[in-house]
Amino acid sequence: MARRIEIFDTTLRDGNKLPFAVLSPGDRLLLALQLEKLGVDVIEAGWPSASADEAECVVRVGSQVTRPWVAALARAIPGDVQKALECLRDARHPYLHVYMSVSAQFLRQVLKADEAQALESVSQCVRTARAAGVRTQFSLSEAPHGRPEFVREVVAAAREAGADVINLADTNGILSPEGTADLVRAVQSALGGPGGSAPAVGIHCHDDLGLAAANSLAGLRAGAAHVEVTVGGFGERAGNAALEEVAFLISAFGAAEGFEHGLDLSQIALTSRLFESLTGIRTHPNKAVIGQCALVPAPGGFAGASMEPRLRALLQEKTIGLPLPDAPLPSLPEPRSGPYELEAFNVLSSSHSPPVGLVVIRREGKTLTQTSHGDGPIDALFRAVDKALGFSTRMVLYSVSTLEAGTEAATEVVVTAELRGRRFHGRYRSTDVIEASLRAYLACCNAIGLSGILDGPGEFHVAGEYLWE
Repeated sequence: MARRIEIFDTTLRDGNKLPFAVLSPGDRLLLALQLEKLGVDVIEAGWPSASADEAECVVRVGSQVTRPWVAALARAIPGDVQKALECLRDARHPYLHVYMSVSAQFLRQVLKADEAQALESVSQCVRTARAAGVRTQFSLSEAPHGRPEFVREVVAAAREAGADVINLADTNGILSPEGTADLVRAVQSALGGPGGSAPAVGIHCHDDLGLAAANSLAGLRAGAAHVEVTVGGFGERAGNAALEEVAFLISAFGAAEGFEHGLDLSQIALTSRLFESLTGIRTHPNKAVIGQCALVPAPGGFAGASMEPRLRALLQEKTIGLPLPDAPLPSLPEPRSGPYELEAFNVLSSSHSPPVGLVVIRREGKTLTQTSHGDGPIDALFRAVDKALGFSTRMVLYSVSTLEAGTEAATEVVVTAELRGRRFHGRYRSTDVIEASLRAYLACCNAIGLSGILDGPGEFHVAGEYLWE
């Protein structure tokens, strides 16, 4: 009987660390519902202690997703665990993900604790989660950097406290496939081997050396039964193991190795396209599996004919659900109406003078009219908006994509901007790229206006290990 690999998707949490990605709780709920259709086993919805948005996302996803486990991340400290448990209260399938780095540097410089104190924290937090009746995972962050004997002690403490999954995170992306396999085998040995009452061993790989997918496969071959991924491999730095790549590797090699997944591969293209539309971040055309050219055979090429039929059938566009149907995307959430409404705009641009943009915006019954020069017509309009609204943002991402072929094709623009340490985005579709750009930016400004950040100091998101400090 084939070993079923649990697919843990962390796009909503770890994938959202990509600096350009700004997924609102509504966006993340929409993506979570699509991940459910794709068939992932666990959806990591957020890190409740990081911000109010993260907490809201865990609550909304947990209450509306019906089949997968919904995970909340928590540091191995009591306050984080309690906050995460509160957010999981209404989840149909609650899953608490507790983590701590096991590197000596982290213990000494950040946690400022010795190994015995760290072990006590791990044991206490896992026991608290299990006592609450939720499925519990403990992750050893920076697992390759931990002292081997201490790693075994942490694994033993997590197991004794009742962890259902013990996950090994190559947080810095420095392992090779051989090193990954050795690490998994060492932990399996400490647990007494796979199966039985032992917790499942998981693997979480980053792609800093371009080996995340290969390392994930090596970990599964060594006995891991849980693998952590993101759509498209999106995440901080070089990203994470890509869901679609790991799925294809399991499909290609799993039968011979004795393991399988439960994903519906025909939902991959739709999931990738939804992520692109929500974030405005486009996939490279040569990206494995989901790139525009990835599964298209070269005209007149004969290389595919030499593959065995099983692999030739797998490496087809139809496997991932291409071509997409006429109305492929779930209904994207309409932007909430904000304090700013565009009444009119105009822009003058020529080869002999700087572009000039004019905007007329209504705010609380008042008409705001401003003009500005710019480096181009779109920049001129954005500067005019800033003058009219009285604040200036830092542009993080300006993304333009054509959704159809032909000169009358609709264009989708996604704008991500930063103000006072927080990032906001807006999107708009139009056959006029200038109008789409202006309205996308105004949607971004409306998100800023609705956030309350203009009313005074507010909470902002803190990512990664900075929360420990």
